[in-house]
Amino acid sequence: MMKIQYLQILFSLIISFSALNLFSQNDSSKVNKIDNELTTTQNSGQLKVDFSKMKVNPNTNLDFKIDAKVNTEAINSNLNKYSNTNNSNFLMETLPEDRDITGKKYWNNEDVTHKKLKSSMSLGTLKSKTKTVRIECRDHSYVDGDRIRIYLNEHVVSDNIGLKGNSYVYYVTLEKGYNKLDFQAINQGLSGPNTAELNVYDADGNLISSKEWGLGTGEVATLGVLYY
Repeated sequence: MMKIQYLQILFSLIISFSALNLFSQNDSSKVNKIDNELTTTQNSGQLKVDFSKMKVNPNTNLDFKIDAKVNTEAINSNLNKYSNTNNSNFLMETLPEDRDITGKKYWNNEDVTHKKLKSSMSLGTLKSKTKTVRIECRDHSYVDGDRIRIYLNEHVVSDNIGLKGNSYVYYVTLEKGYNKLDFQAINQGLSGPNTAELNVYDADGNLISSKEWGLGTGEVATLGVLYY
């Protein structure tokens, strides 16, 4: 009986010792594996991290407070102001930063870009039954190089005209109502003033106005023409 008990105790010891030895081998193999990985990483100079098992939780409640940094109300107000304009020349010198889009105009060192012509002499006002009129200008005095510029309703229609003994002829198309014809003296020739004879004919060849002027440099003679 004692022999059987002795064998059972011996068998239990053998099993326990075997199990302990197996556990020690597995644990040492894991330590060796980790040491090998650390050694390899250190030799390569890089630290490898596995992000495949990491989870990122995006924050959908981020608020950058853009409205607090940018005055959106002022921007929208300016956009509405210029987008609703009825000015056909919206892109031509409407915005402050576009004032020089057509170029500045100067006369005697004075900015006259937006300045209306001031008349120095009135040639009266006439009526025309035809939409087109013919203008004839000539230097009725000594031909000394007088030059003029013609405006129709504040717009240049003929520039740098040299007045001679023969008439310079120009046809003007009138608008309904009042039309403003300005004749500006560019110079006074060799002897002042700038002298000219002006004749205006309707489309039927009828003489409807005959005037003369004597202007200083830069001065303007104005003729009004009514067309209905």
